[in-house]
Amino acid sequence: MALSDPIPVFGKTNPSPEQKENMRLKRFGSVIGLNPEKEQYYRELHADVWPAVVDRIRKSSIRNYSIYVTEIRGQKYLFSYFEYVGTDLEADMKAMADDPETQRWWQETDPCQIQLPGRQRGANWSDMEMVFWIE
Repeated sequence: MALSDPIPVFGKTNPSPEQKENMRLKRFGSVIGLNPEKEQYYRELHADVWPAVVDRIRKSSIRNYSIYVTEIRGQKYLFSYFEYVGTDLEADMKAMADDPETQRWWQETDPCQIQLPGRQRGANWSDMEMVFWIE
């Protein structure tokens, strides 16, 4: 953490990492840039996602998955949110990454996206920090 980075503050509407880890339902938000030359194609792909991809998402214990688009200072960004209801996130994400149909899907969607600096090594999307939560 750089000296100028704010210090996380945890409370009843922003659980600590330990509290989040103990929650049955895990929530994830992430962001990535959207290639303006590929935006229309990205929208068309997501208007009718391949059934095998949707099936793999469900088998990987992902629920309530959504992707939003917004424009900030002339650049388009995608924001994704999903809830994980499984018990082994690493294994479920590996099963998704190893799935041939999902790999084929990513070959179509990856050129539509612009990776952002600061993302985790090997990740396309940049994880977002949750600072507010209420059910």
